[in-house]
Order: sequence, then C-alpha cells, then structure tokens
Amino acid sequence: MAFEYEALVGHLYVVGGRAINTAPPGSLVEVAPRKAARGRETDTFFTLVLPGGDEIAPAAFYEQMSNLAAEKYFTASGSVTAALRIVFNSLNDNLYEHNNSEKHRYEASMICAVLRGADLYLARVGSAVALFRHDGAVQAFPTDFANDDALFGVPLGVQAMPDIKMANYRVANGSRLLMGDGALADLDVAQVNTGLASADISTVVGIVKQLMPLQLTLTAVEFVPPEVTVSVPVRAGESSRALATGTHKAVTPTPTSTAPVGAQPVAPLPIQSDTLPPRPRTRGLPLPVQSGLAAGAKVLAGGTDGALKLLDRFVPPLPEGKKGWFATPGATLAAVLIPAAVVLVVVAMWVTGTGESEFDLCVRQVEEAATTARSIPSNDVQGTISAWTAASTIAAECQRLRPNTPDETLTTIDREARSVIDLLSQITRRETATVASFPQAGLTRGVLQGQDMYVLDDGNDMVYRITLNPDGISMAPNTRQALAFMRRGVQIEGLSVGDLVDIAWAEDGSGLSQSNVLIAVDENGLLIDCAPRFTDTCRVQQLQGAENWIGAAAISVWSGRLYVLDPAANQLWRYDPNAGAFANAPIEYFSGEGRPDIRTAVDFAIDTEGVVFILLANGTVLKFRGGERLDFAFAGFPQGQTITSADGFYLNTNPLQPGLYFASRSGRSIYETLLGGTFVNNYRATEESYFESVAAVLVNNDQDIVYALSGNSVFAFYRDDPS
Repeated sequence: MAFEYEALVGHLYVVGGRAINTAPPGSLVEVAPRKAARGRETDTFFTLVLPGGDEIAPAAFYEQMSNLAAEKYFTASGSVTAALRIVFNSLNDNLYEHNNSEKHRYEASMICAVLRGADLYLARVGSAVALFRHDGAVQAFPTDFANDDALFGVPLGVQAMPDIKMANYRVANGSRLLMGDGALADLDVAQVNTGLASADISTVVGIVKQLMPLQLTLTAVEFVPPEVTVSVPVRAGESSRALATGTHKAVTPTPTSTAPVGAQPVAPLPIQSDTLPPRPRTRGLPLPVQSGLAAGAKVLAGGTDGALKLLDRFVPPLPEGKKGWFATPGATLAAVLIPAAVVLVVVAMWVTGTGESEFDLCVRQVEEAATTARSIPSNDVQGTISAWTAASTIAAECQRLRPNTPDETLTTIDREARSVIDLLSQITRRETATVASFPQAGLTRGVLQGQDMYVLDDGNDMVYRITLNPDGISMAPNTRQALAFMRRGVQIEGLSVGDLVDIAWAEDGSGLSQSNVLIAVDENGLLIDCAPRFTDTCRVQQLQGAENWIGAAAISVWSGRLYVLDPAANQLWRYDPNAGAFANAPIEYFSGEGRPDIRTAVDFAIDTEGVVFILLANGTVLKFRGGERLDFAFAGFPQGQTITSADGFYLNTNPLQPGLYFASRSGRSIYETLLGGTFVNNYRATEESYFESVAAVLVNNDQDIVYALSGNSVFAFYRDDPS
C-alpha cells in the first residue's frame, strides 16, 4: 500500500567520546521526487556514507556522495535491488577512477535502506553495519558481528567492482533500525538490544549514547503508520538535506556533527550531483527557532486564510467586464504595502518568540563544541584533536553566515582550536611574507642561485627571474623579469619552444654552452641554457630520443649529466655529455627485470654522491644508486601527521643541515625530515590560505629561510623562529 509507513529518524555522532551538536556528514533520508522513475513514487531512501582509508575528505565530500546516491536511486529503473546495485556501482566507479588518476585517494563505506510499503531493503559496502528489531527479535546485518571477514568488507573506491551485500525485512508499527559504522558492532549487544526495545526512538539513541563509544556515527529509524500519534515532539519534513536536525518525521535527541574526524581541505571532489526536488512525507524534531517560526507561520497562515474567506464573502466576484476597486492605483499601493506588513509581522513574531537568530544559534553550537573539546582528558590525544577539529569546522561554517563581520567569539575559539591541534600534532606555525607575485601565474618549479630566484610559471609556460633584497624575504624593486627565450612559442635558432617541463641549475656545463647556467626543457625535448646575467644570449639544442618520452615531469643535472623524469614511461632518462652537447640517445636509468613503479612520481632530486630520490604523489620516497633500490623510510611522525600526498620537494645537501623538504598542497604544509626520513617539522603558514596551492619549496641555508611557491606567489618564512 502506498505510504504505508513513515519514519522517525534520529542521529548520533560521537567524536573522542563526546557527542557533537550537528548532523553527521553523509547521512540522508530522501523521499521520492516528483519525477521519480516508474515504481519509485512511494519509496523512502536512507543512506549513511562513512569515511575510510588513510585520507579523510571534508564533510562536503560525504554529503555529496549521499545526495548522488539518492539521485541515482530515484532515477534508476527496475527492482529495488537492481537500483541499489546501480547506486553502489556508480559511486564506486567514480571513486575508483578518481583514485587511479588523482593525487588524493578516498575510500568510503556505505549502507543504504529503502522502505517500500512494508518491505525494507538493506545494502552495504565496506564496514557499515545495521541492527533491525521486529516483533521482539533483533537481527544483525551482516549476520555475524563476530566474523571480521563478514564485518569488514572492501570499501568503495578500492576495487573495480564493489562487494555489495543485501538483505530484506518486513516492517510493522514500531519496527526499528540502527545503521552505523563498525563501532556499532563493538558495543555491548545486550544493552543495544535493550535500547531497541525502549519506549521511543529518542530513548533508543540516548541508551546508545550512554554506552560511551569513543567514536560512532549512527542513524536510528522507527517505522510508524502515518496516522499514529508519536510520543516525541516531531514536525513534518521533506528531506534531511533541508532540515537542520538532519531528520524526517525525525527525532534528534542527541548532538551530532558536521565534519569527519581529521578532515582536511582538498581539491575539487570527483563526484558531481544535482539536487532533486523532494516531496514531503516525513517529520522532524523542531529546534527552538524553528518551532517559533513554525508556530508564527501557522498562526499567520490561519489568519491569512480567514481573511481571504472573509474577503470572498463580503466582496464577491464582479460581473464580467466590470472594473472594481482592486484595479485602481490605491489597490496597487495596498498590494505592495500589505505583503511588506506581513513580513514585518513574521519577523516580529520570530524575534520576540525566540530571541535568537540562526547566527546566534550557530555560535552557541560552537561554544558547546568547544566546551566538549575542553572536557576531553589530556591523555586522549586523538579524541582532543578530533573534537577541536569539529569545533573549528563549525566555527568556520558559522562565520560564513556573516562573512564581512568577524565574530570575536568564533575567532577566539578557532584560535584556541588551532593552538591545541598544533601543539598535539607538532605543527609549527610561521608568519609568512609574500616575496613576489606574478600576474595570472601558476608557479610549479623554482631555482635559487645566490640572491637570484628563477620560477617557472606553468600556467603560461614562461620563466621569471627576481632578485632578493639582502633580508632574503622581499624582492628588490624593479627586478622582476620574464626571460625572453624561456617561454612557450618563442623562436630561438629556428626552433619553436613548446610547453616547458621544468627548470634547473647546471654547475657543470659539460653538455651545455658553459657552466653555471639556468636550463629549461620543453615537452618536445628542446633544451635551452642561458647565462644568469645574459638571458638574451641563450643556446638551444634538440635532445635525441625525446620522441620516446611519454610525459616528462622534471629534470636535474648531476656531474654534467642531464636526467629527465618520465613517470608515464616509468623511466628516468639519462643524457651523457659529448663534445659540449647532449648529442647521443638517452640511457635508461632503470633496466632489466624488477624495475620500480614510478608512474605516480611528481618530482626527483640527486645528492652530491649521485643518489637519486624520487617522490611519488602519495608522499612515498624511493631511493636509488645506479638504478639499484636503497632503503628509505619515514619515522618519528606524530600521530595523524604522516605525509599522504606531496606535490614537490627539495633536497638540501648543505653539510650543516642536510634534509628533505616536502610541499603538500592537501595538508597546506611544508614538511621537513632528515635525509633518512626522520620527522623534523611540519610548517604551516599563520594564514593557511597561503599554502592552498603550494607546489614547490626552496631553502636558503645562509639565511635559514624557506620559500614556498604557491599559486601565483612566492612566500618566505624563517626556518627557526627569529623571536
């Protein structure tokens, strides 16, 4: 029967042993849109998307996945199970393709439920679980929580085809469902079953909360006929997309949260979704402001309806063709003033009825989140970090409501959150100066030679030179210069320069016009070398064998030899000098069997002994001598601070402070390690947005300054705190 049951829905989101007061990301309850596929008109769709893998995405990522899941379900044809398979296959294809082509790898567990009449369908991938209570009996999904193989499946985004598990149940008045992450399976089963048998859905969630889980994401559902009077205060709702409490005909008796633990800013998400217009079929618990508005709107609606009826009674329709008072200018003015007066009445009722705006409520949420974070024991490092991360995330969302008016409370709490997180995560903040900015540029590579700095603008394929002031953190006036022969499209000795791959400094110029020159290589193997102070007298040569390159990414010069990193070819090409040029075909650095996989390499460097360090996009470093693999391993990184993605690095061969520096755009960080990989520092700018597009790092050993190339600018900070 159509609309045979509705759903009371509550959420619980626990971080570090404390419930956080916002709806969990990735949770969604959606009714059929007006243009749903045939057979889906009476369905209700529930989903919960959970973070997985080593890299956690922002809350918007999981919310977007849940929205896309609902969209795919309601537009898919066929049976319920066929539509659920389409949902999982589609999302898995998105993630799997993204993970094979992008730097950031995301995984996710997911559980979906569909209510159709009295039938309830469940489907899961990964580690999401469920408990279903019907007629006094409780069933687990998967059936055995004690079996790790059944409990922890392969998440979305890991393999080409998702491992989908399904189940089907019948519901009746009072049937209840819990959907959550793997932590639900670790709770005391007897107590959870007792909770499922309690008086109402709010008590169910409350009992689960009292079990004190350290981390938990939970959606609780009770199924009831539409005509049943429920014992908890609920309101009508269309979709959890639109309700602040995150529920339909829903109860939110406990706090929830907006962001997954440890969420970091990332590049644009791989999943695209359009919003479907929902159709009302559910109810939710009102917040104070919302209940005040609802009451005011109801009274006003009743009054307006009565007024219209009264108007119809005393001013009946005029005969056809006769002009009445409502067509006069006075009526026109009234038509404008009356709606304005109605708006003023609604606003007055809202303000006097609640005394709090949406922004005020949001600030109060931040204060509660901060109080929760302060109450976590100091020895619970991860819990403290997670709670303060949530508080900072909510503060940022609140401030977006008033972007042009910074709120002191939000600023203070955000500063406190950052301070605590930095301390526990061993993050070093540095005041960062802007050395130079370049018009519409995208800086990706740099060379520092004395007081001169050369940067490659990959967006426009041209090279700039600037001269630093003696302080090392500012540019000397009028020294910014675009090099005439290191740019795309320029003609030099009858050859046209293509897209530039990289720039480097060559102390040994055995294969060049002279030593101590700046060199650049384009995608077609055109090598340009220019003397540092005479960049209008450059020499060009065509490298042999460049037609075999597939996707050159970086270059370096060591002992007069030129090396070209070609990840797409899974090779490092070596050019040996001969009679003042690189006239011969390249030599493969890796040969024979057992070649390493460097297809995701983003940068490389060579030390004074000829040892090659290759950086992969996921932050892994491979080390070689003469093509033979050497041991390298990171060590000593604080919990949660391991490098999981990197965009460029700098090999510091200075004997007084040798080490490696890594630019990580996803972490907005510059990491420093010893040559062997032992953690030294994680540097972040006080103004974090400076490192949003960080792609390269340089080090000035003489003045102990670190330079970060990010976006169209060069930033500088002192390695050691000058104070």
